Amino acid sequence: MPPPVVGNTSLIGDHPMSNLKEALNADAANYSADIRITGGTGLHDEIPRTITEIDVKEDGQLKLKLGTFGWIDGEWVEGAVFNLLVTPHDPSEPAFTGQLKIQDAECEPGQYLPEMTMCRYTFVTDVEPYDDELYPETSKGSGWYHTCPDNDEGGTLGAAYRFSSVLNHQVSLGYTVVGGPTIDLAPGTFINGCLNGAVSKGQYRLNVFYDPSMYRGLQASQRTAMLRMWMAWHNGEPRTEPGNMISPHDPIGGLFTWTSDPSWQIEGAYTATGASCRGGALGTGVHRQYLNPVGTLSGWSSLPHCNTAAKVAEFGVLGVKVDN
Repeated sequence: MPPPVVGNTSLIGDHPMSNLKEALNADAANYSADIRITGGTGLHDEIPRTITEIDVKEDGQLKLKLGTFGWIDGEWVEGAVFNLLVTPHDPSEPAFTGQLKIQDAECEPGQYLPEMTMCRYTFVTDVEPYDDELYPETSKGSGWYHTCPDNDEGGTLGAAYRFSSVLNHQVSLGYTVVGGPTIDLAPGTFINGCLNGAVSKGQYRLNVFYDPSMYRGLQASQRTAMLRMWMAWHNGEPRTEPGNMISPHDPIGGLFTWTSDPSWQIEGAYTATGASCRGGALGTGVHRQYLNPVGTLSGWSSLPHCNTAAKVAEFGVLGVKVDN
């Protein structure tokens, strides 16, 4: 089962499959199991060829080396199949094998910067999920199940997108019961982030990346803050639901900025620990999920007031406006 606060997570069986290695036969630690890619095949001239190397480019594009046949990337990785070994952390659970197939690969103009190209992937597995209504069988072949959940974010994700992922280069998703979810630098590791989950949103929606050394790379202080911002993290919990729309702002690097539409108001600022100040009217506040958050959301009233961009920059590393 996924961590209790990290919803819409990629799963294999009943184990989160957020983190994978850019190498064969190397374990990637996930919340309840280690997951290893032991081999696989990619298509060259429509013939399966053995995968000898795996690489995820800085922009999240997957590359597969097929021995002497060379590299394939972009949409050419569609049809590739990975062999997996899943080793649960619970010693009473046996390890098991399964396959992970790229059912679809699409590379399209970026949502925030159309001049960029962003690739997304639909993964399916032959391992039966714990909930085949939430992780249903694909319509393109019996015995294969989506690894991303069936959630269209209140109608904001079309049928071609709701089961898709993006790949976040050189980072991993961490989680502790006390501290909650984090995004950590992890050379040689990538995150398989579902579009309907919080992990993928910065890359897919804003075309920014967790690694600060990259083009449009977030600052180190913004890495986990980006995740917590999408989750509306406050008082140790996420405070939002899929489909709640927000307009984010980068007060440090100016990589993206919020809407100027006057109907949108500042919800607040976020840091790696969650909400760090609150906007809206001083006596009521404003929030993507709660009406009158000052009165209805525990601890919101104790946050400092930040109803200008300058105040947001003073108290946080990311800002948010909402239309609520």
